[in-house]
Amino acid sequence: MSRLLPGRHDLVDAVLLLAACATALSGLATTYTGVGHLVVGLTGVVLGIVLAHVTTSLRWPGIAAVVLGIVVFVLVGAPLALHAAPGPSAVGELGDQVLFGWKDLLTTVPPVDGDGPLLVLPWVLGLVAGLLGTLTGRLRSGPVWLRAVLPVLVPAALLVAVILLGVARPQSVWLQGVVFTVLAIGWLALRVQRSSAPVRGGIGRGRRLALGAAMVGLAATAALPVATWATGSDDGRVVLRTYVEPPFDIGQYPSPLSSFRRYVKMPKPDAVNLHDKTLMTVEGAPEGARIRIAALDRYDGVVWGAAEDTVPNSSDDTFQRVSSTIDNPVDGDDVDVTVTLGEGYSGVWLPTVGALQSMEFEDGATEEMAESFRYNLATATAVVPSGLAPGDRYHFTAVRADDEVTATSVPSGSLGEAALAAGFLDTQAVQWSAGASEPMERVFAAAEHLRTEGKYSDGVLESEKIYHAGHHVRRLAEEFVNAPIMVGNDEQYAAVMALLANKIGVPARVVLGAVVPDDGVVQGKDVHAWVELQVADGSWRTLPTETFMDTDRPAEQPPLTEQEMSGTVVPPPAPIPPPSTLAEQNDAELNARKGDRDADESGGLPAWVRVVLLYVGLPLLVVVLLLSSVVLAKVLRRRRRRAADRMSARIVGAWRELVDHARDLGQPVPVGAGWTRREQSSSVASPQAPGLAALADRHVFGPGQPPEAAAASYWAAVDAERHRLSREVPRLRRLRAALSLRTFRRR
Repeated sequence: MSRLLPGRHDLVDAVLLLAACATALSGLATTYTGVGHLVVGLTGVVLGIVLAHVTTSLRWPGIAAVVLGIVVFVLVGAPLALHAAPGPSAVGELGDQVLFGWKDLLTTVPPVDGDGPLLVLPWVLGLVAGLLGTLTGRLRSGPVWLRAVLPVLVPAALLVAVILLGVARPQSVWLQGVVFTVLAIGWLALRVQRSSAPVRGGIGRGRRLALGAAMVGLAATAALPVATWATGSDDGRVVLRTYVEPPFDIGQYPSPLSSFRRYVKMPKPDAVNLHDKTLMTVEGAPEGARIRIAALDRYDGVVWGAAEDTVPNSSDDTFQRVSSTIDNPVDGDDVDVTVTLGEGYSGVWLPTVGALQSMEFEDGATEEMAESFRYNLATATAVVPSGLAPGDRYHFTAVRADDEVTATSVPSGSLGEAALAAGFLDTQAVQWSAGASEPMERVFAAAEHLRTEGKYSDGVLESEKIYHAGHHVRRLAEEFVNAPIMVGNDEQYAAVMALLANKIGVPARVVLGAVVPDDGVVQGKDVHAWVELQVADGSWRTLPTETFMDTDRPAEQPPLTEQEMSGTVVPPPAPIPPPSTLAEQNDAELNARKGDRDADESGGLPAWVRVVLLYVGLPLLVVVLLLSSVVLAKVLRRRRRRAADRMSARIVGAWRELVDHARDLGQPVPVGAGWTRREQSSSVASPQAPGLAALADRHVFGPGQPPEAAAASYWAAVDAERHRLSREVPRLRRLRAALSLRTFRRR
């Protein structure tokens, strides 16, 4: 056991490697909540160092350290990172996180939960860094400078990985830059000095150390500008989060605005109408607060829908996974809200207030909802793809920012694709804003024209059924802005108002939501559609529905010209039929999608096959890898001995191969510097051994190098004797000899 005790140099390397890895892993503080990521990562570093030390001390091949690392990764990683016992499900989750966890991390709004399955990433990073850092530090061959540099490069690579997996805002420039540089340069200088010959000179050791420390400090300080450039600037720092597309398509869900007529008052009872049904009960939000169902920021000529990558010069306009805590810095009033969904609400759109700071699901399929929850920072829109149902309850904290906009507000000018889709409003954008000069003034002028000249109708009364639902181009052009009388409800007015604003030059989008009443009980009649305008500071401000829509109803009989037009032009049907829920799929569709996703993830294998593969196949694979690594190491050793440059070395290697094979078979052959080949031959259970030993001595100690043919002949004789020794023992003994590590131990 004394060979397992680390030496002084080994301890110094281990401490410096641990310190450098700790400094690198600290960069994940802006990515995870709490310190769990640091504890898990450093545990991996320590275990990796221990495994590498044990295998190198016993002179096991490097593959043995890798295989043992896989075993430790599973056995320790399950309780440490997943808080679960090792088993088939834990093994599957660990494998899934290793393969796809990085993508989940990069598509989750930071900081992510510091006690969730994404802790597998710092766990595997730490374990690999500890293994590689120690294995490369124990190399005994190769150039001195390379052996000194390799272990220092491991924590440097870990730091690069942490930066790439992190966020644009660094945790600490001094810690990741200066402190890490001091540790790396100091460790490198120490290893170079250790590998070099001692310096002879008049300067004392203490003065050399002081001078070296001063130089390291100076180099680290000089490196600060470089570290600041590499890790400091939000604009210049390269992180993978900027380039990875979230694996989620919001376009698969129909626009909730297209089913707005489900919330209007019907003249006759309707089973699917939600006007008088409770959608949700809101606690904690002040009266008059706007609770949004969805922000719709893309118009394709058919519907206003939710989309991604619609805000120019922004990386936050995607639907990303979020944890219980959301990094969403906004100035405003804090609110603490609890929402309970009522009988009239289902689907995937999650109603929220303001800019979310945290989210917790309390009732319903909480684990499934939390896992599938997505949030768009740019539009403050939340979705739960697994589906919502009456009775679901969730709690969140948020910030209600100032959302007032006036005609004097300065717009941002960052127009999206909606400005192009509003081409059919060229004339109206000019005529309805005549007399105003600034873009925001023109928007308010157009809004006033809509409010004063338009009429309100839901198109459900018998005399008003000519006013169709929908907000496709023909409905908005021929049947609204170009009609003798503009008639519609929130759906048409909000759709036209947002398009007009974009055409004028002010970024705008449509929001479907509700205004919270005094009792907090939101019914279908409280649902409205309004418009949001983007101002110069990048924030979005609310243009209330009453600014561009009045409630005056049209005359019961439309004008003659309208009657004639309606007789010659058949209005098209609504292009998208109202969905069965809040513009979502029904439960059967959601379950079918979830089943398809599960089938895709499992590769279509039956459940029992997956259990057998995980519970039996994976442990068996680990055992096979571990055992085969021993056989592979012996094959490589034999090949190296047979291919030595000098012929005498080949003959010496052949004799050692015979001795090692005898020892693996259990024969007590003495080895070491004090034993000659003739003395060893007497312990090898072979009548040919003494002759082979004498022949080897003649070749090695002869007047010249033996010819290559002699070396080949000697190897052939040794191979034949090895095979004869194997045939004389039982098959089980032969198997044990093939897997024996006896000849790799220190002699």
